[in-house]
Amino acid sequence: MTRRRRRTKSRRSIAPIPLTRIFGALALLMLALLAAWFVIGRGPDPAGALARAQAYEAEGDFAAARVEAMNAVDHDPGNEAAWRMLARAQIALGQGEAARGTVERATRAGVSETRTRHLAGEAALLSGDPQTALAVTRGAAVDPEFFGNAARVRGRAYMALGDSEAAADAFTLAIEADGDDPELWIDIADFRLSTGEQAGAIAAIDRALDLDSDNIEALIVKGRLVRQQYGLVASLAWFERAIEIDDDNIVAMLERTATLGEIGRMADMLAGTRAILAVDPSNAGARYLQAVLAARARNFTLARRLTMLTGGVLDGRPSMMLLEAGIDFEQENYQATIRRLESLLEEQPANRTAQRLLGAAQFRAGDMRAALAALTPIADRPDADTYVLTLAGRAWERRGDLERAAPYLDRAARPIRAGLTPIAAATDFSLVAEPAGGAPAEVAAIRAALAQGRTGDAVARAQRLRADNPGAPDAHILYGDALGAAGRYGDAAAAYASAANIRFSEAVALRMIDTLLRAGQAEEALRTLSLFRQQNPRNLSTAMVAAQLNLSAGRWQQAAAILEQLRLRVGDRDAAILANLAWARHELGDDEHAVALARRAYLLVPMNASTSEIYGWVLFDSGQDRTLGLELLEKAQSLAPGDAHIAERLAAARRAAS
Repeated sequence: MTRRRRRTKSRRSIAPIPLTRIFGALALLMLALLAAWFVIGRGPDPAGALARAQAYEAEGDFAAARVEAMNAVDHDPGNEAAWRMLARAQIALGQGEAARGTVERATRAGVSETRTRHLAGEAALLSGDPQTALAVTRGAAVDPEFFGNAARVRGRAYMALGDSEAAADAFTLAIEADGDDPELWIDIADFRLSTGEQAGAIAAIDRALDLDSDNIEALIVKGRLVRQQYGLVASLAWFERAIEIDDDNIVAMLERTATLGEIGRMADMLAGTRAILAVDPSNAGARYLQAVLAARARNFTLARRLTMLTGGVLDGRPSMMLLEAGIDFEQENYQATIRRLESLLEEQPANRTAQRLLGAAQFRAGDMRAALAALTPIADRPDADTYVLTLAGRAWERRGDLERAAPYLDRAARPIRAGLTPIAAATDFSLVAEPAGGAPAEVAAIRAALAQGRTGDAVARAQRLRADNPGAPDAHILYGDALGAAGRYGDAAAAYASAANIRFSEAVALRMIDTLLRAGQAEEALRTLSLFRQQNPRNLSTAMVAAQLNLSAGRWQQAAAILEQLRLRVGDRDAAILANLAWARHELGDDEHAVALARRAYLLVPMNASTSEIYGWVLFDSGQDRTLGLELLEKAQSLAPGDAHIAERLAAARRAAS
């Protein structure tokens, strides 16, 4: 609808209006008031209230459906359909206690409990009472029309109680009773996800959408699954489809906005939060996302203020705890950071981001022993990032143990050579969760066999485990790790590809790239890397791999562009990024910047062979300071006497100097 243009008033005098016109207007006004009183006094047709409620329900307007259902039960307290309509609307609005009260009132009004037990169970689940949900739907008489609904409630209740086997049985009964209910298939998708059966979850949500292609909840769940299966960019279309159907759906708007932020579209993310707040001015999720934006822009005062505007609604949630800990850290409130992260790690002991930040906070607080306790498990991993390695090395230095500091600092500044080092060693399994169906003992046995070098046994066991859990991506990952340990890189890559078809995560992408390169399939490795980066453009790990491959291939311009972006995001505290960027800049003939970058990397870790080598070579080869360059190359060789690459460069420099 176009807005009418407001007319401007004339400043000329207005001609008098005849009295007959005034009286006529007053008479019309009185008639309008009488008509309004008549409508208000009688209200809408109460006999049609139930039909209107059902129409609103079909449109997804549950607030209006609830009002009309209340009118319907007031008009006809014995109308069973009206009572059930009211309870359904209250459940859809998340009003569990109100729905329980409605069911009780319906029973007192003469409605048979056999026809409302499923609603009583759903209301109990909403109220956080799965035991009561089971009690009212299990063993009690349920009208055959609602067998499927009651079984679905039991499945969700068993899920809440952690009884996966009973939940599976209940959902099977629900399918047999009413397999054409899209809501049932959404619940089954949630259940299968909770057991690690991601392929089954995808099939379930696809079934829900086959039954109702406009089901908002199914579209949102599909978007979340696509985000894991294919990547961030691919998931946006599903959230946008949900918003097209219901442009005020807060959940879909939040999912879309968060995803936009993850792919680096910050302006669109901000616009998304404003759109959410226009619909729901007190929405805590939108304020949280705005706080994330402020923190990324390094405006931590604003970020803190925005977290306070959430009103405590998100307090205790891991994402909020981590954000607030990050703000505390940047504002040098290290003890507050430590307290928050220790609480978070009690809930999520495998949260590496929290553990990394905890180690950094303890380092800044001066507790080197605690910092090392937090950082060492991460720093000892083959895929440890340079920031963690540097912190671990510095912590050992602060404790006076230079010998233990050296390996960490050396790894932190190690430059990229021709040929990849392993991205994820085959014997490193801390990223691999337990596959669906339990089998923790079998997973432990496979890990033990690999650690002991019994690769044949590990491969056989992992193959059986994968066959028993074909829909669990972690089972495919474990099988790939076993094959990689056995040197069967092509087969390992195929196993990782099976995992990627279910969930294309960073861990899977890095493993695939590594094994494909080892198998001599460089083009396929590059295709995998490109596909993952297209969907996850802000991912740091794969950006480093892309830089690594470009440097190894002598594509200096491409390598420099990636490394510059990484430098913008992490700053000048990563010696490896600075050293590699210096190398690329030198090869491009930009020696002024190359020397400055190499010097900065060297000053971060002056006792590191790699930074000494690159700084020395750039100084020598550019002719800016051949004497100092040669000294640094000699220093690099003394720090790493067995490094053939350093020896080769030193020999070349000596020949050129003589």
